[in-house]
Amino acid sequence: MTVDFQTWMRAVWTSIMEPSDMARKVVAVDVPRNTLWTGLALVAVINVILVTLLQLLTPAPVAFQDQVFGLSPFSYAAIIGIFLVMFVYGTFYVGQMLGGKGTLVATLAIIVWFQSVSLTLEVIQLVLVLISPAIASLFGLLSLGALIWCFVNFVNVLHEFNNLGKAIAAVVLALLATGLAAGLLMAILGIGPSGGVA
Repeated sequence: MTVDFQTWMRAVWTSIMEPSDMARKVVAVDVPRNTLWTGLALVAVINVILVTLLQLLTPAPVAFQDQVFGLSPFSYAAIIGIFLVMFVYGTFYVGQMLGGKGTLVATLAIIVWFQSVSLTLEVIQLVLVLISPAIASLFGLLSLGALIWCFVNFVNVLHEFNNLGKAIAAVVLALLATGLAAGLLMAILGIGPSGGVA
């Protein structure tokens, strides 16, 4: 199936304005698990590319340059990849603990699509940086709010909570669990700002 630019942007817009409807569509699509894992790896790589470009266009303050640029692209990819994989499992298991009904495959599909929406907004922000850094910063703040709203609704539909408060709790707990697990794993593997993999 071929997806053109207009169709893609319409889907992204629907994800932000009507996140519950889009979540139902994503969950209903029958995509093989291996394809979804490949998609997750792809969004991780694209994320690395966008972060690198954004750093080149908006350099960090001198005091933070050593820390920011100390990470190699491979380290970025490893960190983002580990976080995303852990977040898939965190969102799935936390949801199950709270009585959710979402499957692991559906969780993976939701997160791959959410990351796709997020990356699309990052590309728009990257273009805005070239026009006006101030407008780009404002767009970034608005995008963050829209993405939080989007993901809470995605999780609400995924686990059939029918309760946004419960969905918010699930997202917060999943983020905490993911942060702890990913941090521990990266420490064991020696991945961090010091410059790559030990």
